[in-house]
Amino acid sequence: MRPSLTAAIIDDEEAPRSHLAGMLKKQHPEVVILGYADDVASGAELIRRTRPELLFLDIELKDRTAFDLLKLLGEHRPPVIFTTAHESYALKAIRFSALDYLLKPIDAAELREAIAKAVKTQHSEAPPGMVDMLLKNIDRSGSERIIALPVADGLEFVHVNEILACESDSNYTTLHLREDKRLVISRTMKQFEDILPNPPFMRVHNCFLVNTKHARKYIRGDGGELLLSNNMSVPVARRKKRELLDALTQL
Repeated sequence: MRPSLTAAIIDDEEAPRSHLAGMLKKQHPEVVILGYADDVASGAELIRRTRPELLFLDIELKDRTAFDLLKLLGEHRPPVIFTTAHESYALKAIRFSALDYLLKPIDAAELREAIAKAVKTQHSEAPPGMVDMLLKNIDRSGSERIIALPVADGLEFVHVNEILACESDSNYTTLHLREDKRLVISRTMKQFEDILPNPPFMRVHNCFLVNTKHARKYIRGDGGELLLSNNMSVPVARRKKRELLDALTQL
């Protein structure tokens, strides 16, 4: 018999709560539901009282959000599987932070995979600061924004204005920062494209995402080249040339 896994469900709608509970009871009897809540206050009380090993958490909770609840819980947070009916920027931040989410209506196969990942994290050390990374990256305050990046010993916090360019290398991305500093991050270029504000960030080549605020000169050519403030030269794809020139004229 598989070991039990205690869980709580927090969702402000009765139908999704009941549907998820029914799926768990029928397909995952090893998941023991300790209780339900429908808002931030009752969710925090439920978690503190029952201490579940897993939390199914709807992103939108009446007039507040799942992120308000996570901030309220502080360090005492169980592993989270987010649930939502909407594709949104929040999902991009969740994905970037290596956390799991399920789109409603919940698919049985995706639920099975999410639970398997949760069980696995019970028996291994989770990547550092996943929720802290999410809470930092969920704030879209434009040019004043600071993003949290996963590095070997924790998280590095970088102001978006410090990023000149992102360079793709398969499943890794090199961030070129001011003062010739570089960071190699275990995230794809697409994930950075999702998480960084546009404008001023723009994909100008299959391998490069640039901060147009750091553009210093455009050099003509088939697609051309973009010279950045650190004298780094970035190739521009032919199909991106017009879009880039239009963006540069609006700086």
